[in-house]
Amino acid sequence: MTSPIESPPGQPPRARGLTGALESREPHRRSFKEYKSFIRKHYDGFAGALTAVTGVLTGHEALAGRLIRLGGFDVRGCKHILDAGCGNGRYSRFLLRHADPDAVLTGFDLSPKMLQRARARLKSPRVSHVVADLTRLPYADGTFDAIVCGWVLEHLPDPLPGLRELSRVMAPGGKLLLLCTEDTLTGAMCSRLWHCRTYNRDDLRQKCAAVGLRWQRELWFSRFHRWLKLGGIIVELHKESASRSGFPA
Repeated sequence: MTSPIESPPGQPPRARGLTGALESREPHRRSFKEYKSFIRKHYDGFAGALTAVTGVLTGHEALAGRLIRLGGFDVRGCKHILDAGCGNGRYSRFLLRHADPDAVLTGFDLSPKMLQRARARLKSPRVSHVVADLTRLPYADGTFDAIVCGWVLEHLPDPLPGLRELSRVMAPGGKLLLLCTEDTLTGAMCSRLWHCRTYNRDDLRQKCAAVGLRWQRELWFSRFHRWLKLGGIIVELHKESASRSGFPA
């Protein structure tokens, strides 16, 4: 891990060295409103279509199934499941496979084109999709008992608004599978490709705790990923009760 350097007020710190040099500047040099518009167009276009190819090349299409399963992020017994920033439906596919037959799945994404790709891929009456912003979710408090948020939070300059919304729409005792790009060399390379920021593992853990999300356990795609610290931050979080977190259940 490299040491951070000072950033302009209101922006996250950037890393020194090769990691800092490789990391995308897009989240830092634009206002959040401008950046959201940029990212929407980025994923509506060729980059979004490319996710189907990169998922195969990196193995993430297959490896996603190692996370969402019995012994991993287990969604059995969860009746209302949210795929936050669902993209092309990579994680929705496994959620449908392992969830109870009467469970319903909701997916949202900032990119309308990514939702089209997800619908075409899944073709399931158990899934509904809507265009939405992670920082302003159109769902009532406590709606979902399980949430997957894969590679979305790094598109926020500050994770707290997104984490607060995820916590708000999660039912008491609910669980969240969070996947984020980490502040490592490989994370910086991903940042350059997808124009996102990276997160420090310890800092993100503190941010999660601040909104009542308990860091339950860290997960890895495989032993190989664990040994070499690859694959980013993958963690299962549980929502604290109202009495312990100070947030409404």
